[in-house]
Amino acid sequence: MLESRYYAIEFLSKEWCINTSITLFVCIILFYISKSIFKKNKIHLFNYFLGTILLGRFFWFQWYHYNIGIWSLEWSLPLQMCSFSSLLSGILPFLENTKVPKKYKQILFEFLFYFSIGAFYGILTPVYTAGNEGLIYYEYYVSHGGIVFTVVYFLFILKYKLTKNSWLKIFLYSQLLLIAIHLINTFIGGQANYFYTVEPPIADNPLVIGQYPMHIILLDIFALIHFYIFYRIEKKINV
Repeated sequence: MLESRYYAIEFLSKEWCINTSITLFVCIILFYISKSIFKKNKIHLFNYFLGTILLGRFFWFQWYHYNIGIWSLEWSLPLQMCSFSSLLSGILPFLENTKVPKKYKQILFEFLFYFSIGAFYGILTPVYTAGNEGLIYYEYYVSHGGIVFTVVYFLFILKYKLTKNSWLKIFLYSQLLLIAIHLINTFIGGQANYFYTVEPPIADNPLVIGQYPMHIILLDIFALIHFYIFYRIEKKINV
């Protein structure tokens, strides 16, 4: 079983309320700062700031795991959904300051948008998959909060919109990624559980149902439903 390495924070517990409130407060402050900077036509500076913090955190995480002696192929590789999202949340602000064609930025944004659902639930029902030792405890909220903030930032400050039927396109692409990650888990063996393809997360989440392989099928169905719901919400907002 993998629970010995995992650490979950109970929903609506004192710890949950404190951590979630601080994360939300920081995101709101950053949103208003970015809005103010956008009005001054200096948004490129905020892009560099955001990208440096989030991309730096991504690489720092690997170094910190190694530095405190817990780095492992089984749980330290950036192969979780939120790991991909955190990488995208750091890359996209930098790309926004370049002349990279908008179509490439758009597809990366759409991946981030739909994958950020994982970060949303990561804040709602926090589960540490590599322990919570030292600064890892705080890094969790920088990573997940940064993902959600970047999506909000690109939607409401930079005015990005989802393309038609992007929910289905990203879902289908995700299936290829899911298969690849499961093969990696099988190859690594041991406690490798990236994308939760071996065992379900221990989060206090009613959508986590069953054991392998049924939990994968159900999580995939729930993901498809969420992709469509979030797509419709975005279309209502960005009319």
